[in-house]
Amino acid sequence: MNQFSTIKPIVKNVFSSGDKIFIGKSGDADFSIVFDNLLGELSNNAVAELYLGLDSLMNVKSKTSNGKIEIKLELSEDIPVEITKNSEQGYKIVATSKKISLIGYGEAGLYYAVNTFLQSVNEENNAFYIPEMTLIDFPDLKTRGHFLETRFGSNLMKLDDWKAVVDNMASMKLNQLVISLYGCWTVQYDGEVSEYVYISIPKYPLLKKNVVKKYYSPKKGGWVDEVVEVPMAKEDFFGELVAYGKSKGVEVLPLWNSLGHNTLIPTMYPETAPIVGGEPSKVGFCVSSPKTYELLFDIYDTIINKYLAPNGIKSFHIGLDEVRQEIAINPSDVFKIYSPWCECEGCSKLTNQEKMISHAIKLISYLKSRGMKNVYMYNDLLSKIFKEPEVFKSALEKADLLDVAVVDWWAYSDIKEKLSTKTTHPHLKIRSTVKPWNSYYHWNVMRDSVWNIYHHATMANEENCEGLQSYAAWDLTCDVNHLAMADYSWNYAASGTVEEYRDRYALRNFPNQYESAKRAFELLAKVTEQGNALPTPEDSSVAFGTLVKDLLAYYAYSYVRVGYDYPRNFPGEPMQKILEHRAILEPKLKEISSLANEVYELFEKLRQDVTANYQLARRYSAEMRNYRDIVDDYIALLEIHDILGDESIGNAPEKVSEIAKARKLNRLSLIAEMEDFKEEYLHASHLRNQSIFMQVFADIEAYANKTAVKDFKLDVCDLREIGSKTFFNLR
Repeated sequence: MNQFSTIKPIVKNVFSSGDKIFIGKSGDADFSIVFDNLLGELSNNAVAELYLGLDSLMNVKSKTSNGKIEIKLELSEDIPVEITKNSEQGYKIVATSKKISLIGYGEAGLYYAVNTFLQSVNEENNAFYIPEMTLIDFPDLKTRGHFLETRFGSNLMKLDDWKAVVDNMASMKLNQLVISLYGCWTVQYDGEVSEYVYISIPKYPLLKKNVVKKYYSPKKGGWVDEVVEVPMAKEDFFGELVAYGKSKGVEVLPLWNSLGHNTLIPTMYPETAPIVGGEPSKVGFCVSSPKTYELLFDIYDTIINKYLAPNGIKSFHIGLDEVRQEIAINPSDVFKIYSPWCECEGCSKLTNQEKMISHAIKLISYLKSRGMKNVYMYNDLLSKIFKEPEVFKSALEKADLLDVAVVDWWAYSDIKEKLSTKTTHPHLKIRSTVKPWNSYYHWNVMRDSVWNIYHHATMANEENCEGLQSYAAWDLTCDVNHLAMADYSWNYAASGTVEEYRDRYALRNFPNQYESAKRAFELLAKVTEQGNALPTPEDSSVAFGTLVKDLLAYYAYSYVRVGYDYPRNFPGEPMQKILEHRAILEPKLKEISSLANEVYELFEKLRQDVTANYQLARRYSAEMRNYRDIVDDYIALLEIHDILGDESIGNAPEKVSEIAKARKLNRLSLIAEMEDFKEEYLHASHLRNQSIFMQVFADIEAYANKTAVKDFKLDVCDLREIGSKTFFNLR
């Protein structure tokens, strides 16, 4: 690897003699910055970031420096032949011993030129150099970025937190941030339907939901149990965030779930609800009722008029994924099934496919009439719920919407053969973007999803898609995924294999301990690997990451499932599975524990190098400890199970108490570690699930300490009888 391979994202055309150009010493600049007629906001920001970046790197005052080397910023329409697409984001850097030219072929290109130039500065013995070079660069894909879900974390982010996301994206040349402003899921915690609204709609005041925070805080020395408002809704800063994104070359646009993931609207405003069995359902819309479109278009108008139009944003995402029957959307009857498919007089004349197509066409048509140039929707209508993409293509064509409709194709497996979306059907010639899995479920266990990103980037590259937009929820621990998004969407050919990307990632962040970092990320990928949680007749393998995520970690048991009590029997359910498959799973648990601990120790050592990305090492260290500790908790429960089954052990309560106390304190220390470095908006989601594990062992310890040997009866497959009110309150 050479010095250019560590630039984020990996650049395309570089020609360099290997010579170095001196630009100054620490505290003493030997350059002057010049520019003419840079009138746009992004161009001016490029200049400002060049000043700021050089000042920070060299401890100088770039704005007033008058050194020998001229650094000139300019916009040009003379596009090099090497730039074959997305020229407005293309740029050229020519660095010689006499002059350095940063040339953008659009404002975004100039902004990216500055970004790359600053990453090219090297320091040796208090002297600063850049390589002699001619660098010509541009992105493969026009749009590159993330979709952030209305879920755990983003519901507590303040404006500065959101700005930090934009800054992080801009540093990697990612240019699109889609924010879900409205989304709904089922009953999970607190006996409430999981519903989220991030803005206020004055005409519809019932569209509001607060955030419940419940977890143990070592920092505060007690329990947090409170209800707060969503900061974005309370402070109404979405428009300010859109403007900030624009100033950094990141288009911020909204997603409003407009059919699926939609329970709050039909519940609060039943005149829009589908009629099923003669009564309003609690999910979906009646697609024949004018009231539905009056409400939706009022909401769209509010978003466009207040937030998008003032900032020149012409993109909007309408969702339309996972339109299906649901349980657990009525807290008083969690097992009742609700359908999104309306049976009223008007809707009953249509098939379900016709209902959804009619609905999508109405929404896209309206948004086009409001000036939207890019209306995104998920591919469920084309290839998941219904599998006749040509039918929808014809409807778009008939309605003259092919110019604005963009299909967002998603699939979340790491295994190519198991992807639910294997093609974007390029023969249809519908505008398309692809959506890899990124950092969703970070509150449960982190996942290296580089394979999934690679598969989607391959699809985008081979099928001429215009964008790569990940499915995410924000946590910096998922940086390995974020940078993969940047590399593969900017320069697919040079990004290489997944293994080559991981090696480059290790070098970028830990250059002085490259070999240790390389091994750490190889093993992290193994710990978080996706596949089977349990062996099947067709496949005897067990993937460590899936085993922990789906069978052991708490989050899977927050959901209502047919055939199981609610609240779920936790940790009883997973313990039943472990005991049923003990011969297979117990060795796997010990193997995961050992492997996760090895990775944990590697990152703990990497943390000691303050010249590297030690803060990132701390994040990965804690995540690997979380994997290890979840597994070790179940190993401890197996040990308790064996103690209880051995009649020769006369002091069972004492032994069980010792085990439980050790696990409780261990989990408490992990909670303290995560509370110390994770952003505050992540505490409520991460620490709640951690607190549940802690309380399991606190309850076992308390029971063991107060129960005589003759009365000591404990069933690790059902701890509900000894569960405290705190434990059930957390769940």
